[in-house]
Amino acid sequence: MISGKPFFTKTRIWLIFSRIIFPFLVIYAGLAVIAAVRDMKIRSDEYAAVLLSDHALTKYDYWASPSAFLGSYITWSHYFHDRNMKVRWFLRAESMDLEEVIKDRRCQSIVLVGHGSLNAWRATDRNVSNTDVQRMMQGAEKKRGEWLQLTCGEEDFSPVKLGELVMARERVYTYGKAVTTYALVADALFGFKRLKRSRGIS
Repeated sequence: MISGKPFFTKTRIWLIFSRIIFPFLVIYAGLAVIAAVRDMKIRSDEYAAVLLSDHALTKYDYWASPSAFLGSYITWSHYFHDRNMKVRWFLRAESMDLEEVIKDRRCQSIVLVGHGSLNAWRATDRNVSNTDVQRMMQGAEKKRGEWLQLTCGEEDFSPVKLGELVMARERVYTYGKAVTTYALVADALFGFKRLKRSRGIS
């Protein structure tokens, strides 16, 4: 309240909506349409898989993966489109989704978002470790793209990162330590720039 009067009056709420929120939604919708059209125009069969777990900000957050999707859809789509790859999004991603994209030859880049470490990722259904990924990789070819892991970057039990088991080249990007919400938001808005500058790059 200011001078005994409420700040959020109907007039102020309408001004905030009409001058800030509505223009932002229009711009976002326009950029999202452009991203969707670019995705449809990609002729290559190769794609990047973005797996968003609901184990993110809290132990389990129903809104984690939809929020991450809305926040990163435009920038991450353009990031991979610039590399001639389509993008497949997995909201509330489970361990079987990771196994699916690991075994799919068309998937050449993988993005993991949620709780985790260098050696693990907390999918929506369960924890996925190096041992699980080694099993998933049986009969699968290593991938040529990038492994972009947006989880905490501490080492749990092995110096071998999850992504090193999957990628053919040294293009495995992880954070070098515990990660804050700020880092995740920054990488969602600016296309993995902070992640790629991290100490945990392999």
